[in-house]
Amino acid sequence: MRIDGISFLPASREMSNQDVLDEIRKHSADRFDGDLDRALTYINGMMESTQLQKRYWFAEDERPLDLMVKAAHKAMAQAGCKAEDIDLLIYAGNCRGFIEPGDAYFVAQALGMDGVDCFDVLDACMAWTRSCDIVQSHFAAGRYKKALIVNAESYYVPGGVSYPSNFQLTGLRDIAHCFSAYCGGDGASATVLAADGGDDWEFNFSSVKSGADLCTIPLGGYESRSMPSKRIGLNGLGAFTSFSSQVFNIAGEHMVASLSKLAPQRDQIKIVFPHSGGSVGEYRKWAEQAGFGDVVKFIYPQFGNVGSASIPASIPAAIALHVESGEVCRGDRIGFWLGSSGMSFVAATLCY
Repeated sequence: MRIDGISFLPASREMSNQDVLDEIRKHSADRFDGDLDRALTYINGMMESTQLQKRYWFAEDERPLDLMVKAAHKAMAQAGCKAEDIDLLIYAGNCRGFIEPGDAYFVAQALGMDGVDCFDVLDACMAWTRSCDIVQSHFAAGRYKKALIVNAESYYVPGGVSYPSNFQLTGLRDIAHCFSAYCGGDGASATVLAADGGDDWEFNFSSVKSGADLCTIPLGGYESRSMPSKRIGLNGLGAFTSFSSQVFNIAGEHMVASLSKLAPQRDQIKIVFPHSGGSVGEYRKWAEQAGFGDVVKFIYPQFGNVGSASIPASIPAAIALHVESGEVCRGDRIGFWLGSSGMSFVAATLCY
């Protein structure tokens, strides 16, 4: 399987750490019980400690669908193909407009792909990776020859899964399950995959369930579909809730073990792209423990967590940005490495 085209388009509204603090103040000032200035100082210190500098949100006149269509056209142009050449379209984002049917149908409609097979893959930050694994299996079975994976994360549009819900603090305790939202960004990505011309990608998946309720976006009726938990729904139905510090505490040993599975190909791997989901320092520490500290490249400081669990877009975004800069060229072996809510982990490698 080969990447024929890949693109990432961030939303247009650049947001600094101070801009995010201003949004928290605007939505929390009339409800916060305590010293809001102290809380904002604490939040700012946390953002800076992760090395985050800026991220991008959708502007009022932007639509996620339009950005996805633009990203898809850019990826198809790189691939030298047209809409009618695509056999399979997968939508692999956390943010969505529909439970029924899949968002993929509306993206296909907007792209003029009337006869394309399509479906959604939902697995938090792992969705793009799962989609690639599924596509590779379909290619091996001879079912399709060319696939398009698209996503658009829109956490910060009014009424989105993080805005304004995560910005309406009532006290210091709320920071524990709202902070992750302050580190995220919006954007769209598109990846064109071809069955011919490349080697098989290597995927190393693993999973634990001890933190299944730590990072969630619940729907109505979730109580009858999960074990009882006081961590779910704290920001409301359809809203993002993430206990990021607890996620990292659980994830550490599993992230190191996951990346270590690529050790046999260590000398051939030029760059490893981690999930853009948090502290650069923590990811670098884990990478060093696994023996990959000198090849890990981060986009998080400049783009945040692109799709806060986004992060379905984080890996294609990283690949696309480094292809555009010339840091990744044809024939280079690259790796990607991430953890996802649920909780699941992957270390994968491919020849670009």
